[in-house]
Amino acid sequence: MEKKRVLVAMSGGVDSSVAAALLKNQGYDVIGVHMKLWDQGTERFESRCCSITDSSDARRVCEKLDIPYYVINSQEVFKSEVVDYFVHEYLQQRTPNPCVMCNHKIKFNYLFQKADELKCDYVATGHYAQVMVEPASGESRLNKAIDAQKDQSYFLFGMTQAALLRTLMPLGGLTKPMVRRLAQEFGFTDVAQKPDSQEICFVGNETYRDFIEKRTVSDVRPRGAVRTFDGVIVGEHQGLHRFTIGQKKGIPFHQHREENDYFVIGFDQSAHALVVGPESLLFKTELVADQLNWIRKSNPLHVLECKARIRSRHEESECSVTLFENHTAQVKFSTPQRAITPGQAIVFYDNEEVLGGGFIQQVGTV
Repeated sequence: MEKKRVLVAMSGGVDSSVAAALLKNQGYDVIGVHMKLWDQGTERFESRCCSITDSSDARRVCEKLDIPYYVINSQEVFKSEVVDYFVHEYLQQRTPNPCVMCNHKIKFNYLFQKADELKCDYVATGHYAQVMVEPASGESRLNKAIDAQKDQSYFLFGMTQAALLRTLMPLGGLTKPMVRRLAQEFGFTDVAQKPDSQEICFVGNETYRDFIEKRTVSDVRPRGAVRTFDGVIVGEHQGLHRFTIGQKKGIPFHQHREENDYFVIGFDQSAHALVVGPESLLFKTELVADQLNWIRKSNPLHVLECKARIRSRHEESECSVTLFENHTAQVKFSTPQRAITPGQAIVFYDNEEVLGGGFIQQVGTV
């Protein structure tokens, strides 16, 4: 039988390197592809993607595996789909999730186009998640990785049945220490102990605030008052993009005033005001989510009972999901959740399986 051809997204890190080696050992015809997403200049940023060493690290791994290696300049699509989104969301007082958007728009969309051009049957990545196929129905499932500390299923809720059927994630059944040991055994000494990349991989050594301010004019970042939940002015801020729900450090109170127990609890966009208050006001039970994607078909006539995660490292909590038109839903948690944040992803689970997810639009009822 003819070997199945698989395009492996090679970041230059340990995970994708081991994924490529495992697939070749399993008999696949492997092609390594490195996407140049962002220009980090001449600096090497530890724990960041797209440094000048990443491409050469990926190339050396492919040479060692004796597989073809291609570099694709994806900077334009990455800027338009991920970076511009990142900046725009903060300017709208929403906290973005660029990792979710990168997976949805780049790794499992744009990358499939490249796989078709290279006549590849599958796309593979070094994600820690598991793709399952039910033999009877042929339907795909997305499950958590066995390594709970490295599980990345939260970031993949945007995948479709068609994409899952063409996706391989060989690391889902391994732990990170096992992957690093395998890298040593495969002889990948340059990447075996390479640090993991961080979520905002393109920001580099800047703060995200500096990153946004370098790319926008001051008119879209007006200053304003810091006020308490009951209307008392207690400070002045330099732009609402500098804050997120639940934040405690860095709130600019007046010099003579310090509120140690106050957190960011919201924004008054019409007045450009930052609203602060006690931590108790951060706990809410309801939200509205939009841009929903269901990996498995959902029944709009029934309220879905499941668990949900409102941040990547947030503990899952039981909830009821009422589905509406236009890929929107109201979610009600059985227990209050801390700092539900518009712009972040909400992902629904049934035990180990990812049912789907969307983006938090607002806190409270419709």
